[in-house]
Amino acid sequence: MKQDYKEPVYTIGIVSKKLGVCPATIRIWEKKKLLKPARIGKNRFYSPCDLDRLWKIKKLLQEKRINIEGVKNILSTTRCWEVKNCAPKERDSCSVYTKYRS
Repeated sequence: MKQDYKEPVYTIGIVSKKLGVCPATIRIWEKKKLLKPARIGKNRFYSPCDLDRLWKIKKLLQEKRINIEGVKNILSTTRCWEVKNCAPKERDSCSVYTKYRS
């Protein structure tokens, strides 16, 4: 059975290990409103979609050296494939999409 992309299944500990950052870093990113994980009680749970977003946040902050406000602006921008409703197969040959993913 295929896991739902938006289903929150990962704990902050698992996510921090996958990303190579400490849990406190992820909490700071949440406090700065870069993401909003699902909560069950007081525990945070992250979906594969959240994990992809966290990878992008990490790359923008640490590799591209963009500040928090810049990252917020980038992540809030509507992408052309969202407006055009491009199929995933079409995205793989799109220069804008492949640039965004790299």
